[in-house]
Amino acid sequence: MEFFVIIPASGSGVRFGSDIPKQFLKYNNKEILLHTVEKFFLNKNIHSVFISIHPDYLQKKNFLDKLGSYSKPVLISRGGATRQESVYKSLRKIKCKNTDRIIIHDAVRPFLSRNLLDRIIEAAKTEDAVIPGIELHDTVKRIDKKGYVTETIKRETLRSIQTPQVFRYDKLMKAFEKAVKNKFTGTDEASIMEYAGYKVKIIDGESSNIKITTKKDLKNK
Repeated sequence: MEFFVIIPASGSGVRFGSDIPKQFLKYNNKEILLHTVEKFFLNKNIHSVFISIHPDYLQKKNFLDKLGSYSKPVLISRGGATRQESVYKSLRKIKCKNTDRIIIHDAVRPFLSRNLLDRIIEAAKTEDAVIPGIELHDTVKRIDKKGYVTETIKRETLRSIQTPQVFRYDKLMKAFEKAVKNKFTGTDEASIMEYAGYKVKIIDGESSNIKITTKKDLKNK
């Protein structure tokens, strides 16, 4: 069993407030996306990494030259209009066995620990779909359109979901094909698997494994 990584990196990062998409901004003198990619090269289970990039940034020669220095294959593909389309495009390019696993990770989640990656890979060896989740500590309430509380939800049964998310290749492909056929858009890859009727296992995530959304996220690191 081998593990193939897909990193959708076509987002514009509007909320970050920069002319340059945040995945290409530098943190500690290195692009955020490079920090993210490097997390996967120390793991012996990883076969290769597929990065989906918006066409406007496919000509970033300096960045692409850095990717060529890695010991494992890094393949660049043209991203789609949405994250879901970008992942699907990369998924269709991967040549692997049905039982191999696909790891999908946010381009701007560069603080993934070796421990979490090891744990989710180990869990994925016996599960078809595994994702990391964080327990909620604040009270969560459902409200109506006017802002009035309609329900207080038991947070013990809720999780805030992170990446990397890991899936068995053939079942992920079937899930995406069903989503495309029925024009279903998921909020993440796990939701696409759920839509197709597959069970998704959640393991403990890590609070340090943040997704960079605003400039404040970098300042706090």
